[in-house]
Amino acid sequence: MLTVRATLEPNGHVELPPALVQTKPVPVLVTFLEPLTEAGTPPGGGVPKGNIAATLALLRSPEFLALPRSDPAEVERRIEDLRNDWNDE
Repeated sequence: MLTVRATLEPNGHVELPPALVQTKPVPVLVTFLEPLTEAGTPPGGGVPKGNIAATLALLRSPEFLALPRSDPAEVERRIEDLRNDWNDE
């Protein structure tokens, strides 16, 4: 696991240090270091914090329902691979 400082651009893209350029997609975790905006939305937009109605609307939306679903066994395998990878140092 590696932690780096990056910038979330207004267009939603994450700007990473140039040395981290990859030739294929790589899964990452993103932590926001700044508080939520005044409107209560995460940086770059999203569902306002504490807005249950908006969250339920999102979960019921055709776009959300059409998202591909992960195979639970595959997810567990990936988690186990990541745990085992930590011991390779």
